Amino acid sequence: MIAEFIDPAILGFILVGVMLFAIFVGFPISFTLIFLGFVFVYQSFITEAKGWGSFVIAQSFMVYSILSVVTLLGSGFLIDKFTSRRLLIFMNIPLLFSTLILFHFNNPFTSFIFLGLIGISNGLANVLGSSTWAEIYGVKFIGSIKALTTALMVFSTAFGTALFGFLIDRGFSIEQIALVLFIYILTSLVLLFFVRKRLNPQYI
Repeated sequence: MIAEFIDPAILGFILVGVMLFAIFVGFPISFTLIFLGFVFVYQSFITEAKGWGSFVIAQSFMVYSILSVVTLLGSGFLIDKFTSRRLLIFMNIPLLFSTLILFHFNNPFTSFIFLGLIGISNGLANVLGSSTWAEIYGVKFIGSIKALTTALMVFSTAFGTALFGFLIDRGFSIEQIALVLFIYILTSLVLLFFVRKRLNPQYI
């Protein structure tokens, strides 16, 4: 149906652009969800490895929720002032620090800091996950773009949870998994840094 109203060359350009951008930007946006999936599904593994106790992560989700809501409320103002394209590179920096917390510290108190940092990235990701696509590709085909990117995010979340399970079964420690997460997030930040000036609106 879409092909009847859009030139095939333009449609192909949009799809390729969205898919490539989703790999380099969409997956980092969804990485907050991947990380949350890891914490939800494997929280018994985390608490046992870090010695945090049975209820520490559950209690820490209070801090996660509060900071997520605060960041959600504040990020709208920041996006209106600075645009999503400028804020995108900062989105996963709190998540990067959370992997360092998971890697270095065992004190139960650090669980609150760990999930609080994830909450900040989650608040940014929930807003940037929609506004970024509209800024770069416009709103004419935003439905198709969101459908594709959301499907990729759901896939990456499911894949990430399975990957963590594989790493745990292979004997990876929580510190080694945190290091893998740190490297992935740092790589995505470096890629975004180099392409940040090219993220200009291309309305069709």
